Amino acid sequence: MATLAKGRDTLQEVRAAVEKFFERDSLKHEPFDERNVARAIYSVDTKFGHSTVIFHAYKDKLILHMMIPLSADKEERTKVGEFLLRANYGLKVGCFDFDFNDGEISYRISIYCGDENFAPPTYEQIDFAVIIGLMMVEKYGDALVKVMFGLVEPEDAIAAVEGDD
Repeated sequence: MATLAKGRDTLQEVRAAVEKFFERDSLKHEPFDERNVARAIYSVDTKFGHSTVIFHAYKDKLILHMMIPLSADKEERTKVGEFLLRANYGLKVGCFDFDFNDGEISYRISIYCGDENFAPPTYEQIDFAVIIGLMMVEKYGDALVKVMFGLVEPEDAIAAVEGDD
């Protein structure tokens, strides 16, 4: 792998791009911490009502996680995992992540900034990532809740969500 842009603090450039995004949108947020993570809460049209977006800055990328504010119970994790894998199939941008250990669920999108030809993410790239991620949380969120509570089988939930696609 090539080295990052020489003489530049690319991590700080990624962080600055996110901070400009927050400023431009006048977005209430938690600023970057010592782990290079910032957070903002967005409303979503789902039964759970909101998603915390985690912005994780790296030297060569920005990773966004749209966190689902519910965790899957141990007995439902296999079905939730199946639902999320079925949802991921065919997605063009981003994917659902699922931690089988604790039931945590998120939607993840990465923005690669380059190495020798490093360019920090633009407002449009960050905005696109946030919009797409939140759209996927909204599209699949209520069906996910039904699977989490054992009200519907994963295959049937996906068929209902993607029936009009």
